[in-house]
Amino acid sequence: MRIASLFNTTLEHIESRRWNPYLGISINNKKFTREYLYDFMAWAAVRTKERVAIVIVDIIQHINNLVFDRSKPISAIDKAFRKAEEVRLLCDQAMSALPPQLSEKIVLLDWTDIVYDPFFCHNLQIFKEEYAENDDFRNALIAITKKNLGSIVSRLDEDAIETLSRYLLNELPELATGFMHDGIHYNLNVYPGRIGSIYSELMCLNFFPRIYSRLYIIGNIASVEAYSEEAPDG
Repeated sequence: MRIASLFNTTLEHIESRRWNPYLGISINNKKFTREYLYDFMAWAAVRTKERVAIVIVDIIQHINNLVFDRSKPISAIDKAFRKAEEVRLLCDQAMSALPPQLSEKIVLLDWTDIVYDPFFCHNLQIFKEEYAENDDFRNALIAITKKNLGSIVSRLDEDAIETLSRYLLNELPELATGFMHDGIHYNLNVYPGRIGSIYSELMCLNFFPRIYSRLYIIGNIASVEAYSEEAPDG
């Protein structure tokens, strides 16, 4: 893997196996090819403290489907799960190409495998309360969503953008604290993009420390912007 940027860690810390890496797969992101998945698994398995997780972010993809595909709610959910099955197949193929001593360190998870943990449940409830009641927080998530959408934002109305911001809202517990699964804290977020910038941008806002103080914090977290060797940044 080619490391483009780091948040809250160093290459030395990663190489010394201080973290448990994980990859959250946005299922419509075309960067998650079988080659990328294989490269991530091979890279992470020899650098993990305990285990490596791959999380297929399936159910909340229906939020994007509601807007971009103009799907009805049931259809949006069905499309999300069908796409997730395609991604799961890519993950299985990449994992099967690894030596057993590496593949045995990797766990493949669905979104529902992490959201019922007490840390996640509590923190999601806090973020949802703040989103409903705190205009500054809600506007910050909408602004980050607009920035991440790029030029396509000009083709969307404010209601659509607010709907899309709820995808980020549902991801925030994982972005802010990592997640627990089977007693392991997965705390190094690896992504082909500047995923850590979302968290660092929120932390710089004067109202966010108060929200952060309400969260259940599992432990330290970090993130890595990482690409396959042959892939361009972006």
